[in-house]
Amino acid sequence: MKIAVAILLLAGLPFVAQLTRETNSHAANARGVKQFAAKKYAEAQQSFATANGIASSPSRAFNLGTSEIAAGNREAGATTIAKALADPSLRPDALFNRGNSALAANAFDYAIRDYSEALRLRPTDAAAKRNLEIALRKKQAMQQQQQADNGGKQPKAGQQPQPKPVPQPGDQKKKSDSYEDALLRSVQQQEQEELTRMHKPSRENLHVGW
Repeated sequence: MKIAVAILLLAGLPFVAQLTRETNSHAANARGVKQFAAKKYAEAQQSFATANGIASSPSRAFNLGTSEIAAGNREAGATTIAKALADPSLRPDALFNRGNSALAANAFDYAIRDYSEALRLRPTDAAAKRNLEIALRKKQAMQQQQQADNGGKQPKAGQQPQPKPVPQPGDQKKKSDSYEDALLRSVQQQEQEELTRMHKPSRENLHVGW
């Protein structure tokens, strides 16, 4: 009889281990959600990494990637959150947050691509629309600044661009007075406001196992 009890206990060990594993992953995810809400992004990143390490899923990848982007690890975050794009329910938010990563890195073409795709999937996403406008304006301002720096001329084929002379006091108006700089300041202010509005991590099935 003792042997039979021992066998039953051993047979139950995998189930207990799996139950403990799932409970720990949900606990780590719940902890990360609270830390993210409190803007403790580095701590949230660690919690979501723990949850994803225990039981990976598109939702866990979304949460980890979002926290990495918010913590300033934009390149890693963009790579991680790409794993959530295969889930149709997560794709619009994943595109938006990856677009924020690209916008913060001044990778305007990538940001425009992600925001546009997010809006195609969710046309009512006001935050994606605002950030798309910011990305478009920043790209335009950058192009105008580059043209101004080049004297408004594109070098002909085979022609080497000539170095610009060193400006003397009074030769030019201050850059702060230029249209491009005024536009950039306005766009940067809007960017700071909008980048703080990340689509939040998913709470997943936090009720499971509790």
